[in-house]
Amino acid sequence: MTLSVQYLTPRYGQHYAKGYVGFTYRKDHLFARGTAWFTRWERMSDIKVTHALLVTGTDECVEAVGSGVRRGDLRSYFDDPSCQIFFRKPKDLNEDIAERLKETAYQEIGKEYDDALITSAAISGSFLGHFLARITHGKTEEWLAKMLDHKDKWICSELVAYCLDQQPEYRDRGILRTPNAAINPQELFEDDIIFELWHREQ
Repeated sequence: MTLSVQYLTPRYGQHYAKGYVGFTYRKDHLFARGTAWFTRWERMSDIKVTHALLVTGTDECVEAVGSGVRRGDLRSYFDDPSCQIFFRKPKDLNEDIAERLKETAYQEIGKEYDDALITSAAISGSFLGHFLARITHGKTEEWLAKMLDHKDKWICSELVAYCLDQQPEYRDRGILRTPNAAINPQELFEDDIIFELWHREQ
């Protein structure tokens, strides 16, 4: 199926719910545009995503941003005309799994942002990094992430991947076979093993 951007107001319980993963892209944000460029190798559609968050309530998410891991509000994304937000539902998600995902994320609130790991992602996304990844079957990216990762700090996609990976239903499935620190938002977004397939809006 060809994925394309559709514009509508997200509704809780219909388009997203607790336990869903949100992905955003701000076309006028310099950092987002840079992230999109570095992660273009993983993109399999016209949809660009550069940030990942975990939905923990009707208007609440847990996300890793420059100031650290925080409890954020989704309305700020919905009300921003420059922001595109997409949601994906983990397979077989139920209230128990959603609550466990929420509690896992809550335990990381207040942790610092991992600026060094962003450097790893930038290097891996460069032409040289992509070339080295191809000849080493992705081991270069994993090595860089391991070298620069701080266990008590997070970037957005690493945090969401970690929360999913802590649940036995998703552990080491799909992209989660890769170390969490080496997973970027675009790779996570594209995974159809962890997430349910997209459905056309009626």
